[in-house]
Amino acid sequence: MKKIAAVAVGMMLTVLATAGVQAQSTLKVPSGALLTDGTLALAADFAAAPNQFIKTDGEKDGLNVDMCGEVAKRLNVKLEWTNLSFPGLVPGLQAQRFDGLCTAIFINPDRLKIMNMVPYVQWGEGLMVPKSSSLGSSCSFKAADKASYAGCFDDLAGKAVSVAAAGTTNKNLQTESDRMKAAGKAPIEIRAFDTNADAIQAVVSGQTAAAYLNDPQAAFFINRTNDNFKLAFTGYASNQLALTTMKPNTALADAFVAALEQMKADGSYDAILKKWGVASVPSFAYAK
Repeated sequence: MKKIAAVAVGMMLTVLATAGVQAQSTLKVPSGALLTDGTLALAADFAAAPNQFIKTDGEKDGLNVDMCGEVAKRLNVKLEWTNLSFPGLVPGLQAQRFDGLCTAIFINPDRLKIMNMVPYVQWGEGLMVPKSSSLGSSCSFKAADKASYAGCFDDLAGKAVSVAAAGTTNKNLQTESDRMKAAGKAPIEIRAFDTNADAIQAVVSGQTAAAYLNDPQAAFFINRTNDNFKLAFTGYASNQLALTTMKPNTALADAFVAALEQMKADGSYDAILKKWGVASVPSFAYAK
């Protein structure tokens, strides 16, 4: 019994020591890297569960709330959120309304021209349809092979498909529709909405035949709110998501990297990924 007790005490001390290391992080954001010293102002579209969303009691929750909340703790700053629909996020950052973005934003060449994009998680895109629908099922897709999805998108010729406006999902859906039109097929009738929540509601209400979404958002809705829908395919255009700052602000981007590396080292990063069912990235290094 004494041995068991000693082991238990040892384990408790280890846990407390680890917590102490996390609480006593000496990381700091360099002076001048924040709009207001001591406050990290981040923006996100909170109509994009499970990335970030507002619960019925008004509390913020989601992958990015956990991830960037922990980043802020490691940097010893107060976290302040701005809730803004996706199309307004990058313009808002350019207008210096906030320090950075912590939302579901994919890395792409156009965005890299104006922002530092620190990779932190990755996932792909998929098609949510009613369980009785065969749309999007006419292909044997492979996540790393975009061409293997062609038959699935071809199923959508002439069909109304909802998607969140201005994001990568919107752009990729348009690209596939243009490919189909060039091949003599009817294009997809793309209906773009301000938020993913609106895009989901469009298919739920029957306004559209399908919704084109990031995989975790569709899976979250299906698993937690409505089992009358399914994912016809997943993993298209798998890409990394980023925490972003404006291009000149490498000091804040570097601070993000330092915080994430510390979280990775003590296991808190992996715990957040496991909680929300997303994949890690091989490195937090970003293009400067």
